[in-house]
Amino acid sequence: MKTIPVSVIMSTYKGNKALYLKESLDSLNNQSVIASEIILIIDGPIDSEQMNIIKDFQYAGNFRYYQLEENKGLAYCMNLALAYSTNEIIARMDADDICFFNRFEKEYNKLKDNKNLVCCSWHAEFTTSINNIKALKKTPEFDKDIRKSIKIRNIISHPTIMLYKDIFTKNGGYNEKVGMLEDYELHLRLLNNEVNYYCIQEPLVYVRTDENQYLRRGGLKYLINEYKFRYMCYKERYISLKNLFITIIIYTFLRMFPAKHKHLLYRFVRSNK
Repeated sequence: MKTIPVSVIMSTYKGNKALYLKESLDSLNNQSVIASEIILIIDGPIDSEQMNIIKDFQYAGNFRYYQLEENKGLAYCMNLALAYSTNEIIARMDADDICFFNRFEKEYNKLKDNKNLVCCSWHAEFTTSINNIKALKKTPEFDKDIRKSIKIRNIISHPTIMLYKDIFTKNGGYNEKVGMLEDYELHLRLLNNEVNYYCIQEPLVYVRTDENQYLRRGGLKYLINEYKFRYMCYKERYISLKNLFITIIIYTFLRMFPAKHKHLLYRFVRSNK
């Protein structure tokens, strides 16, 4: 099996399920080319089932995990994983998602000769089985089109990205002060700093979705954080004043929309399979 010099960074926490973690790790082991390293951060205490999956995992490359005494959040964990990684190229992965078998091969072939590029792909959303895809999250292919669309909403599927570690190093890694919007802030910052983006026009990751996901993305607390985030983006010149007002109107409605119906709004901006 061919190995490529890529470090996969990911984290798990007590809210994840052992089965989901196993499926995620197995998909990394079943790639057409193997990433030479996986760095898994355990974000605080987890159940024994997850820990057993981690301890029993036999990887074709180098698998290392580190456990934190308390929950620190995703941005902190990703910055820590970056510090522990040893390869020039980084691939993100969520511990409840599943890679298509050729994800790393396709992304690596696109990325390897371009050190100022973030490569991503579409993703396919599912709830219980990857044989029953609910929707596709599609991103425009080229950098200029991505730049136009991302000012309003995050069109990048973060668990699909691959990029050179040096991009993180030069631009400061993940922002640990923006709540659950650390991936969106990262992309806006990188684009503002003239990093280029390219999206492979097919899904390369199965992303797990459920009702709890929509609950986490709503409510007054999340809305207040959204206001602060958008204003910060305006101050940092990631977005214009016009974009600020447009997004405040849109997200006031979105974040306060009843969770049980919110999936309909998300489906609206997704594509049917």
